Amino acid sequence: MNSERHHFEKEFSLLRAELSKMVSLVMDTIEMSSFAFENLDRNLAKKVIEMDDEIDNINREIEELVLDIIARFNPLGKELRYTIAAMKLANNLERIGDHACNFAERTLWIIENLPNFKPSFLVKEMFGKVIDMLQKTVTAFSRRDTELAIETWKMDDVIDELDRRITSEVEGLGAHELVLNVLFSRDLERVADHLTNICEEIVFIETGRELKESL
Repeated sequence: MNSERHHFEKEFSLLRAELSKMVSLVMDTIEMSSFAFENLDRNLAKKVIEMDDEIDNINREIEELVLDIIARFNPLGKELRYTIAAMKLANNLERIGDHACNFAERTLWIIENLPNFKPSFLVKEMFGKVIDMLQKTVTAFSRRDTELAIETWKMDDVIDELDRRITSEVEGLGAHELVLNVLFSRDLERVADHLTNICEEIVFIETGRELKESL
């Protein structure tokens, strides 16, 4: 292996490692924000907010790595697709982390202002579906599994249906409860949208084609 190739492989490995670290952190924040919401856990909600800076920092590191790899090594084919997609993946993960932070901040507001608030069963179900979708997306990414990526991409329809139900089923809810449930639902729907973007990138990395062309 020549020196330039050796340096490229080293940078590429670092990029994969940073992505894996970011994936792990984002998964933790979503799971922790879900638990904090269901149990109105103040300490856990604060922990999620604190983790947001670390996620933002890794996102910036990935962007710098991607630009450095392209400028120095001029990768081609699948290596180029992976390098470009890495930055898109990181950006989507960063936005998911932002939503987890929103969940945590909203949970802290509930603890301070609505101590008797009862989380909607549908929102809890939606959290569970989104976490399942996130776990499958991570597995598809780590295994480079395009079939699982496509299967996970289709789960977005289930999330959209739950969002519609939460928005329409308002009977018996006070104004604050209604608004909070809708806000959680909309953020969860956006998390699912970011996960579908990641699934599309997984398929593109491996095949060079758009996901919808594989349906």
